[in-house]
Amino acid sequence: MTFRCIDRVPGDDLQDLLDRGNGRLEAAGDPEYFWPNGATLRVRFLDGLPGLHRQVMAAATEWTDRANLTLVPVEEGPAEIRVTFDEPGNWSALGTMALFTEMFPADGPTLCLGEAPVTTPGRVALLARHEFGHALGLVHEHSSPAAGIRWNKPVVYRELGGAPNFWSPGTVDDNVFARYAADRTQFTEFDPKSVMLYPVPARWTLDGFGTVENTALSATDLEFVAATYPGR
Repeated sequence: MTFRCIDRVPGDDLQDLLDRGNGRLEAAGDPEYFWPNGATLRVRFLDGLPGLHRQVMAAATEWTDRANLTLVPVEEGPAEIRVTFDEPGNWSALGTMALFTEMFPADGPTLCLGEAPVTTPGRVALLARHEFGHALGLVHEHSSPAAGIRWNKPVVYRELGGAPNFWSPGTVDDNVFARYAADRTQFTEFDPKSVMLYPVPARWTLDGFGTVENTALSATDLEFVAATYPGR
């Protein structure tokens, strides 16, 4: 089982975001790291082929069809979102955390799609939708303040600790079990169709709860981003 990505959140900010309450899942984002409404975000590809760039941009702009933001590809110079395909895994800075140069140097990536060059066009689109959701400030659904998954932790540690993820227990804790604080996030009711929801095998939970891998932006995803960035 391959998890899509790791949230890239600086340590102190991660501790501020994390919470251990109980509840439900829902669409969620962190307002502190939302971009200014109406912002133009430059997207620069640091490597990769032009055809792959076009696939990624086509998927990414599905968000901005509803959000009052503009994604503009640039060939050189400064860019708020800098994409690489040359690092392992798939990850993104959370919203304006991309501007934290101590974590994301100005000449380095803020978003990685390491799986994209070796997978299908459909999965490239899925990965781009998910990671650009993070780039706009959306967090993982299972990490929302109201998340109430009853994890079978020994199973999750064992499976994510092996191939192909090789995650340490701490990485699993931060990216699977931890939840964001309610006073730091905006969220809606549970949306099992959200592209920001990890696929969760039923064997990973104590009560047989499971989710599938969603490939498209759901109606709630689009409603949430439109409410977050109104005016489109």
